[in-house]
Amino acid sequence: MKKLLILFVLSIFAAPSFAQELNNAFYFRFGYSSPSWSQYGLEQDDWGDYASKYGANFEVGSIFIIQPWAAKNIALGINVDYLYLNYGNFKVEEYGFESNLGSIRAGSKIGPSFSFSPVKNMALDVYVKADIAWATAVIPYPEEIGDADDYYSDYGTLGLSTGLNFRYSVLMLGVEFNTISPKLESDDYPGFYLQEFINDALAPNSASKKSKMPCVNFTFGFCF
Repeated sequence: MKKLLILFVLSIFAAPSFAQELNNAFYFRFGYSSPSWSQYGLEQDDWGDYASKYGANFEVGSIFIIQPWAAKNIALGINVDYLYLNYGNFKVEEYGFESNLGSIRAGSKIGPSFSFSPVKNMALDVYVKADIAWATAVIPYPEEIGDADDYYSDYGTLGLSTGLNFRYSVLMLGVEFNTISPKLESDDYPGFYLQEFINDALAPNSASKKSKMPCVNFTFGFCF
């Protein structure tokens, strides 16, 4: 047992000598986005027994190393997403009729990251980023998307993203929690907001015009 303990301790101290030298990394990635049932201030029961949800996410960005430490296997950096696209949809089926509430968002993100390379060609990144949603749109539509009569939108909304990356050679896996609360205004009726309609139906005591839109993104991609 003592020999195993000594070997384990030595391996920890030896790891930096085999670690990757952390450098700037450019990446693009895509994957599955899971919108939370609590979007728009709702709960899962509010969506009904026959509701489902799904989504997709795409990002292109860079990690800039600004301060390496400990034989260059630990580093502080800046993580920038030049562009991201996020799509989410809730589908509700009742009495043979299907209705959907789809959302799409485009924006950029920036914030500090902390990177660690335990062995050669491998790195882990933890980050917190400000999310600048340049444009957000939500479209309620029945069975055919062409039947949508109105949409709700907002521009220049600020949110927050926290996440973890796993990088090995050119491969990159990520998981991220994202939250943002745009004021989604009707295109057909200026001054009327989607959240006001939801509040009238389910939360009459709420005066908020902001629609909370948290989601979790699972991504796969490549970094260079």
